[in-house]
Amino acid sequence: MSGEDRRRQIVRIAMQQFSEKGFNGVTTKEIAARAGVSEAIIFRHFATKQDLYAAILDQKMKDADARSFWERMRELAARRDDQNFFETIMRHVIERHRADYSFQRLLFFSALEGHELSDMFFRLYVRDIFDFLADYIETRIREGAFREVNPHVAARSLFAMPFLQTMFEQLHGDQTVTGSPEALARAYSSIFFEGIRRPAAGARVHPASETVVPS
Repeated sequence: MSGEDRRRQIVRIAMQQFSEKGFNGVTTKEIAARAGVSEAIIFRHFATKQDLYAAILDQKMKDADARSFWERMRELAARRDDQNFFETIMRHVIERHRADYSFQRLLFFSALEGHELSDMFFRLYVRDIFDFLADYIETRIREGAFREVNPHVAARSLFAMPFLQTMFEQLHGDQTVTGSPEALARAYSSIFFEGIRRPAAGARVHPASETVVPS
């Protein structure tokens, strides 16, 4: 096995082990045994555990084709294609988590155990997504397309809908709401978009419920 292939194998096995047992329940000795190598080989590829954690995150971003995703989102943002913008994000989240539930489990373990990978993931990837969404929503508020909302709260609300969908599927086997990623993203994005966009001229907003009432 080439050095690069061995490195990918170690990352894959480490991720699988961590997602099944948590970080506190897995040793480099176990990872080495599953990979059929010595611990020395593990440390030859990853001098520290932090290097291994960073490699796991890097591999997941490659699997998710993060570069193409960001290019697509910037294109939609430039065109001000609001509903497609939101729908694309939601579909991407559902597709990626369904394709690999182990990564979602790994993130849960890292957060519950106070593991450093949780902070690395949020600092290197999640914060950028939230900031990007919030900046876009804030821009559209200034342009008069969206009503006045807290853009950071709205960004988290947007991300939470598809994330909870896959979390319920994985942790509880819940199929109360199901469908293809495209259909679910379309439904969720429609709810979000209708809630955030500015009411059409001639409609008034009820001050108590903030629902649109035809004039």
